[in-house]
Amino acid sequence: MAEQLTSGKKWQLAVRLLLLYSPLLVYVNLSDSTWQTKSIIPAVPFFLGYSVVVLVMYFIWINATDWIQRQLFNWFDDDFLQEFSWKAILTTILVSLGLAVLFVFAFQKVLGLSFTLLFYLWPSLQPKNPKLPFPPEVLAYVARANVGFSVAIMLSAFDLTINARAFQQLKNVQLRAERLEKEAVLSQFEALKNQLSPHFLFNSLSILTSLIHEDVDLSEQFIKQLSKAYRYLLEQRDQDMVSLKTELDFIQAYTFLLQIRFENKFEVLLDVPEAVQNQYRIAPLSLQLVVENAVKHNRMSIRERLQVRIYDDNEFLIVENRLQPRDQPEPSTGVGLTNISNRYSLLTEREVWYGEQHGLFIVKIPLIV
Repeated sequence: MAEQLTSGKKWQLAVRLLLLYSPLLVYVNLSDSTWQTKSIIPAVPFFLGYSVVVLVMYFIWINATDWIQRQLFNWFDDDFLQEFSWKAILTTILVSLGLAVLFVFAFQKVLGLSFTLLFYLWPSLQPKNPKLPFPPEVLAYVARANVGFSVAIMLSAFDLTINARAFQQLKNVQLRAERLEKEAVLSQFEALKNQLSPHFLFNSLSILTSLIHEDVDLSEQFIKQLSKAYRYLLEQRDQDMVSLKTELDFIQAYTFLLQIRFENKFEVLLDVPEAVQNQYRIAPLSLQLVVENAVKHNRMSIRERLQVRIYDDNEFLIVENRLQPRDQPEPSTGVGLTNISNRYSLLTEREVWYGEQHGLFIVKIPLIV
């Protein structure tokens, strides 16, 4: 959806139109005698008042132009007015003509009221001789010239508004790209430091040392899953998004390692259809952060196993676990879930949601096509 221009940008466009066209309009509408030194000095208040009125009128009409353009973008697409097509050109001309007619009508009314108020407040400024300086046919020609200028002004306003919006969207895209790059770097750092950290590797190797003497087959599986987990980290940490299937394959390997570590007091239940896994994408390590968060803040035992359920619902991936707070809870910084929210704010307009509901801690991660 096309973004609305800011008020500051609209005022900038209004000032630009004023600087472009007001000198021409003043030149066309003033007689040669007015440009004499003795006549032009008393006309300065009129120039200033005229400029203020015109500036405000331009601002109002740019607001109208902005609104009309956004409606056209909603009816067609965001590139409709920027493409070279007869439909876009005809639409631009018709809209500009309509705005020009309304502008001329409104401007004459406003200008008339402004001069009436000006003469009422400062009677000395009212011309002594109200006689028309030109014959009617000349005035009619000047009126047609003003209408023509109004059409040109509206066309310029239409084009300037489109260009301003395109520039604003391009700037926003650049800012989003810079933020995404920064967030990706921070995410990689946090993932390496806090999630699959050397501490985790040390624990895994310690467990492996014990397994080798107790169960050779299980130790072989442990090595394969550990290798799979770290291969995923090395291959995907530079990616903005990965397929949901790839992330779920990784979380299964990661879960296997945790199950051995906690002696089957912990499990992850996956309920995501194969078609959904192949259709959607997800930010890498998102699930690992959520699962690690559940392990960190909940107690587990043989009688009270910690179960984390992962399933899809209405283009969201839901991760939930029953709240089983530890007797001595670890301090929470909220960095992991905040990191996920920040990353997804740069990838999609849909937000990550997390919180407690009905004795469950739930995280909703938007799935991206």
